[in-house]
Amino acid sequence: MIERSKKIKQLPILAVAFDNSQSVQPYEASYNELTKALKNRFADDYQLEFWSFGSKVENTESFTGTDHRSDYGQILKTLKNNYLNKNIGALILFGDGIYNQGQDPENFASGLKFPVYAIGVGDTTRKTDASIRNVKTNKMAFLKNKFPVEIELKFLKLKNKIAYIDIENNNKSVYSSTVAITSDDDFKLEFANLEASEVGMQHYKIKIRPFDGEANLKNNEYEFVIQVMENKQKILMLSDGPHPDLGAIRTSLEELQNYEIKVLTGNNVPDSLSSYSLIVLNQLPSVKNVASKLLTKIKESRIPVLFLVGPNSMLAQLNSLDMGLRISTSSNTEEVQSAFDSNFSLFVLSDATKEIIESSPPLLSPFGNTELTPTMQNLAYQNIRNIKTNKTMMAFGADKGRKVGFVVGEGLWRWRLYDFQLNENHEAFDELIQKIIQYLALKENEDNFNVYYPALFQETDNIEFTAELYNDSYQLVNSPDVSLRIKNDSLKEFTYLFDRTDDYYRLNAGNLEPGDYTFDAETKLGNQRFTEKGNFSIVKNEIEIQNNQADFGVLFQLSQQSGGQFYPFKSYGTLLDDIKSNKQIAVQQFRQTLQTEWINLKLLFFLLILLLGVEWFYRKYWGIY
Repeated sequence: MIERSKKIKQLPILAVAFDNSQSVQPYEASYNELTKALKNRFADDYQLEFWSFGSKVENTESFTGTDHRSDYGQILKTLKNNYLNKNIGALILFGDGIYNQGQDPENFASGLKFPVYAIGVGDTTRKTDASIRNVKTNKMAFLKNKFPVEIELKFLKLKNKIAYIDIENNNKSVYSSTVAITSDDDFKLEFANLEASEVGMQHYKIKIRPFDGEANLKNNEYEFVIQVMENKQKILMLSDGPHPDLGAIRTSLEELQNYEIKVLTGNNVPDSLSSYSLIVLNQLPSVKNVASKLLTKIKESRIPVLFLVGPNSMLAQLNSLDMGLRISTSSNTEEVQSAFDSNFSLFVLSDATKEIIESSPPLLSPFGNTELTPTMQNLAYQNIRNIKTNKTMMAFGADKGRKVGFVVGEGLWRWRLYDFQLNENHEAFDELIQKIIQYLALKENEDNFNVYYPALFQETDNIEFTAELYNDSYQLVNSPDVSLRIKNDSLKEFTYLFDRTDDYYRLNAGNLEPGDYTFDAETKLGNQRFTEKGNFSIVKNEIEIQNNQADFGVLFQLSQQSGGQFYPFKSYGTLLDDIKSNKQIAVQQFRQTLQTEWINLKLLFFLLILLLGVEWFYRKYWGIY
């Protein structure tokens, strides 16, 4: 073996992150000036790495100023993870301090292992302004129903003035109000109840009548769209008493707005069940409530049923219903997690949702073996102490012409909390619950071909669809092509073909211009032709124009909490001097020892061959043998 030692120098990393949103776009020249100065001053002393952030984070030097949102928290989180165990000296943060997406960036500042040197651009002067900061409303409403609209209003330097608020639907006034402004920095909430008078995508525009001296009139208007539907499906939830599992399911379904949910406890049962599309039974029949009359009504009605089975369920009574699942009776319970069955074909869950649900906290399930009828399919098996069993945890299917579902375990509410803790949203849990309810409540004649999509997109969103196609045996297939034709409100057409993914279809149509769109999806299976029609809207995303007043306070706090410093742009030369004089931003040196076998040294091998050849030649030449 031969051992060699090599001295390695590692330059400190100087990360430069710039706000690439619309509010910073006027300062492109300032950014270019700073970039040039950094390269001239530090190219030989530091490893410069540039990052762009706005609605997303990218490792790039290119400034466009086109992003519709600013997420300061995400850039700090990304850099913290990206430079873990690396020699990063400092972060130079270029922006106006206005963030309108993600978490408060100050939540991440104290945990950084490097100082933040912030450079502020923009106008911090408070100017006369009336603005609509945000509007909260339903995504869907139902014909002749009223829906709430919550309007967040901000007024600067308009004390003792009166603001006039108008709401229009298709250029027709549907609401007017006045707001008294009581201070020079006033925030108001305005609530309006509007009636959904027409079916389809309805456009609304909220306006604040302009004041004299306003510099920014773009934030005096706000547009939103809701989908008005003719009717909704009714879901009845029954339980012995209040339960967080029902609350979690109800909250997920309220996001869709096309379900009317009624929760009843105890022995309160409607006289008629015919108006309901689905009945959810939480641990009924139970030890305290056998609910024999209710169960008889349900069996006679043939309405789809979702059973939530838990420690209080009376298993003997449940088994006697003979509705697709039998569980051996026992008074004991055990904690179980889910293990999804890849052969399940009644509806499709994303891989991300499956991963999150499988790692979620365990449910409390009755101890005992399970037995499914052939018409039912396992969505998930019970995973006990990391061992997958053949016991059913979630199963769905049709029993004697009725759709039936089972969730064997109590504690679904924990899954919803875990999803938020992990991802800061409930998307995985909501997808699971919504797909379950959509499958059970959907009418049979609509089941063979389904297209799923949101009714409303932001202009920055990718327009995405998923589709499912079932054969006559109710098995998912994706062999035939599925085409999609989209028309905008100018009757311009866009034609697409779905991609096949596992057993279902997926389409990403990219970005489209704001406006109203209709679509037709079509496929053919055997001799049957299936079509699906729908509509959606794309609305402008103008949150960046709502507030043009720079917030250097945010940048100052980030700098102070991380051990850095804040500078207005005109003082960036001082920033460069301070970084240069910071002794903690230093080159790291270390030695690397390499061991190599002699036989792997090719140069030595050929040298030996050469010497042997020379020796052989001279021996032959001189006659030495």
